[in-house]
Order: sequence, then structure tokens, then C-alpha cells
Amino acid sequence: MVRQPKEVLTVSINTTSHHLPTAPSPLMQRHVLQRVEETLLRRFEGTVTAETVRSVVREVVADLKRGARITTFLPALAEREATRRLQAAAPAHEAMAVAA
Repeated sequence: MVRQPKEVLTVSINTTSHHLPTAPSPLMQRHVLQRVEETLLRRFEGTVTAETVRSVVREVVADLKRGARITTFLPALAEREATRRLQAAAPAHEAMAVAA
């Protein structure tokens, strides 16, 4: 049996002269955005559907990334904007439920 060499993943991170990262890790950013989504799912449970929450978060992240040169605060900005949009959508969602 021939042993295959293990695949090694190398990640290059730009750093400052003090060896601090100049941008957040994409993996960490994905993790934080998942936490934002989970928080909003709990916060708006029973008010808007889970799919609406996920859709709004994805839309907000895409909008912010499109114009961003710096993504360090993307999760915080995404949470704030998604919350604003979901709060605006909640009364409309409740009105549709009452009408049905």
C-alpha cells in the first residue's frame, strides 16, 4: 500500500510590522456572521420566518461587501443593518398573518 502525502493548507495573512493581521480571517468572519444570523433568528422568532432572516442577512452582507474596502467591521455593520430591515419587515409580516 502506497501512502499518499497529507495535503497541507497554507494560509497567507498580510500583517503589520508588529505581526498583527491587517484584515480579519475569512474563516473567523464567516463564523461571526453565522453567530449574527443565529442571534437574529432568536430575536425575530415568531415575528418573521427563519428564511426571511437568513435572506436579509445574506443580502446585507452582499451589499456591504460590494462597496467595502475594509471588512473588519462587516459583521457588526451587517447585524445593525439586518436588524433595521427586519424590524421594518416585522409589522408588514404580522399584518399579512392577520389578513390570512
